[in-house]
Amino acid sequence: HVFTVVYTTEILIKVVARGFVWSEFTFLRDPWNCLDFFIIIVMYITTFHSVGNVSILRTFRVLRTLKAISVIPGLKVIVNSLVESVKKLLDVLILTVFCLSVFALIGLQLFVGNLQAKCVLNVTQFNDSLCKDPKIYLPGD
Repeated sequence: HVFTVVYTTEILIKVVARGFVWSEFTFLRDPWNCLDFFIIIVMYITTFHSVGNVSILRTFRVLRTLKAISVIPGLKVIVNSLVESVKKLLDVLILTVFCLSVFALIGLQLFVGNLQAKCVLNVTQFNDSLCKDPKIYLPGD
């Protein structure tokens, strides 16, 4: 409960100094402060809520370690650069999925029906073949 009081005091000081939501540099305009606010709300719910199943919310206690990110400036820079690099990698992922989809469609059109009713014998384990009547597919067969 000590950490909850310390974090709440920190948030209250920031809210009094900057404001809560409405102007440009207020408390909830900073994503790190939003994370801190969410952590505090979850801490209060799991601590004082006695009705129902709040054990799911207790898993969010792991987010308390993220509080250290907003306190240590060097770690904050590293995490911000990781988030920015993930955004760039998302563009690469979308391009890769698009290219793989195009090649998959080309492969479907090229090999449509050619491999039907052809089985390949699993050479490593002779008893485990892919069909009841195993045949080795040879391209001219």
